[in-house]
Amino acid sequence: MYLDRQLESSVMQANKGFPVVLVTGPRQVGKSTMLKHLMAGERRYITLDDPRIKQAAVNSPATFFQLYPPPLLIDEVQYAPQLFPYIKIYVDQRDEAGLFWLTGSQLFQLMENVRESLAGRVAVMSLFSLSYSELTGNHSPPFPPAREDLIDRWGICRETGFQTIGQRIFGGGMPRLVLHRDIEAGQFFSSYLQSYLEKDVRDITHILDMNTFVRFVQLLATRTAQELNLTSVASAAGVDGTTARRWLNILLLTGMVFELPAWSGNIGKRLIKRPKLYFSDTGVCSFLCGFETADEALDGPMGGALFETYVVSEVIKSWAHAGRRPPVYYIRDSNQNEIDLIIERNQKLYPFEIKKGSQPSRPFKNWSLLKEKASAIGYSGLICTSEELFPAGDDRWIIPWQMI
Repeated sequence: MYLDRQLESSVMQANKGFPVVLVTGPRQVGKSTMLKHLMAGERRYITLDDPRIKQAAVNSPATFFQLYPPPLLIDEVQYAPQLFPYIKIYVDQRDEAGLFWLTGSQLFQLMENVRESLAGRVAVMSLFSLSYSELTGNHSPPFPPAREDLIDRWGICRETGFQTIGQRIFGGGMPRLVLHRDIEAGQFFSSYLQSYLEKDVRDITHILDMNTFVRFVQLLATRTAQELNLTSVASAAGVDGTTARRWLNILLLTGMVFELPAWSGNIGKRLIKRPKLYFSDTGVCSFLCGFETADEALDGPMGGALFETYVVSEVIKSWAHAGRRPPVYYIRDSNQNEIDLIIERNQKLYPFEIKKGSQPSRPFKNWSLLKEKASAIGYSGLICTSEELFPAGDDRWIIPWQMI
């Protein structure tokens, strides 16, 4: 079974104007599956996971494209950085669109080679695990919608219920797990983590104590949706700050986690500048935290953080899967007053609180943080587990999680 991905239209549009299309993203989110679905027999597929093909690419890059001429899809291209100069030569000689499709799950190596060899010749896109809108087939535009589209969007979402929020958080969005109901979640994520450690982490750096690295990742998982205090995590893991920073960079570069930057608008307040850290997939995060059921994940002490992680990651997906950079931030002042999410769109600010529960108390109590920017605010809202969309006065809305 194949589920259409929202990024497909952006890939096909880029294929008309760029000689190279690069799709990056975490391991097993469906990058090669999507591109193989789109190529429809019009190009050849090879993967550098195949040791024979990888050896040919590394040892004989100058003649590689005589064996495998474009149009070509190269999976896990980061394993042979030697190919990039020859891709550039081929592209410059042919001067036509749609020659190479590339995938990779190690962002640093890919982007270093892209900057050096393919600047101006490549469209770079990001794919994450399945979003709720992809699971339901809605393929909604990036969140938030225009004010006049709010009610229509809720009408569509309400008619296509698929899973409970607990199921979404605990199961995550990895295509293989979502589409094969007979696979047990714990078994899947155990295998996923092992593959991640062997194919991504070991390929980037040599870690002597892999058990300590896993402990470090688990500690970060218990701190998802929090302002990043790397010193505290390093101390708890028993490693020094330099090691902790290096390990965090590995997680960022492989898409396991992402940072939500602090909004830095000039509003005359002392604002916190450190980013918040989130896991890209709540299923992976729940597994790392040791939860064995959806109820444990949602109803336990980490339920609020996991719900916030889910919402923020879905907002990120809504932009990335439309082929656009997510203009997403948070804001917190030195008195710990915080707005969970600020989205910049069309020169307007859209602030949102994120709370697990259908009727949280005082959801807009920190809106004074943006009073100097009142004229720039489009509308605002509380994203929660409410069963209905409804107005809360002053252009504020109570927004069900399914609408993202």
